[in-house]
Order: sequence, then C-alpha cells, then structure tokens
Amino acid sequence: MTLSITFTKSGTNSENAVTGDLVLLDDTTVVMKSTAFSGGNSFNPLDDGKYRLRLDIHGGQDTNVANTDGTLKPYYGIQKVNSDVQDEQGVHWDMQVEWGTIRARLNPTGGAPDHGDYVHGKKRKRDYTHGCICDRSELILNYLWGLASPPKGIDVVVSGGASFDLETLVKKNVAKKINLHRNSKRTSRKK
Repeated sequence: MTLSITFTKSGTNSENAVTGDLVLLDDTTVVMKSTAFSGGNSFNPLDDGKYRLRLDIHGGQDTNVANTDGTLKPYYGIQKVNSDVQDEQGVHWDMQVEWGTIRARLNPTGGAPDHGDYVHGKKRKRDYTHGCICDRSELILNYLWGLASPPKGIDVVVSGGASFDLETLVKKNVAKKINLHRNSKRTSRKK
C-alpha cells in the first residue's frame, strides 16, 4: 500500500476560499475523494507544494491542549479533537467548531515554511479557513485514523494555485495595492 493525497485547486466559493478535490490515492488508484476548501474571508489558501502527514504520531482527544485565547495547541501528527477542552485558566472551549472531530498536521517538506496548517473538518457554518484544508466530511482523515497498520506518513501534494489571482481573492491585499497606486499618481502629479 502506497498512500498519498492530492488537493487540486479548481475554483472558489462564496467566501473567496479556494475549492478543489481532496483525493486519497493508493499508488494511482483513487481510494476516496471529497470536496475541500482553503483560505477565504481575507485569509490566504494553503501554498502549493509538498507536505507530509505523520500517521505514526497518533493522538486521542486526551492530547488536546487549549491556549487561553481559545485556539488548539499544535499537534504534529493525526489527532482526534474534543468538543470540550479546558485551558489552564479553567475556561472550556469547543474545539470542534473550527477543527471538526479530527485533524492532521501538514508538515512541509523540502524546506518550505511551516505556517501550522492542517487537513481538518469543521462544524462552523462558514466556508473559509485560516489557510488549512477543510474537508467537512472527514472521510479521508477517518479512513487514515482507522487503518490497522498505517504507514509512518503519507505525502500530500497541493497544486493549482497558479490559476488564481491572490490579489483578487484576498481583499486585504487589493486595498493596499489600490492605495499604493493612488499615492503614486498623486506623487507623480506634483512633479
């Protein structure tokens, strides 16, 4: 068994997230496929490139640790996510709102920067992420979690990003570009 995952960006949704097919392959045979999204609502989508999911780092809900701002601390493998995680100040957080019931860290390979992204589910209704890949169905992650003899890790290839103009998708950058353009016109008129 030679498992791998591809995420091929092919469109956008109403939140300006990049959408595409998340595909689990065994060599060249499609094991399962689902629709996923990344970025949107002024957040960049996951960069094209190669990543690795570590299936040898396997954590149950007892491995969830909350930060005091309501975020879930990093986990570098595949991890079940609890709906009730208490931080060090005793505040309880529903981590499944943003993460769904399971997540797996996208560890960059080949020297790419690590932005702390994951493949994960989501219970929040809005269809955007902070750069991760969201697969609401969680089919692929649950399949990987349930493998009797999982490989140490599997490769993930993200592609298709060159087809999208991030300046259009990520509105915060467009405003800066417009203001810079306007300021340069004003400066050139003063000459």
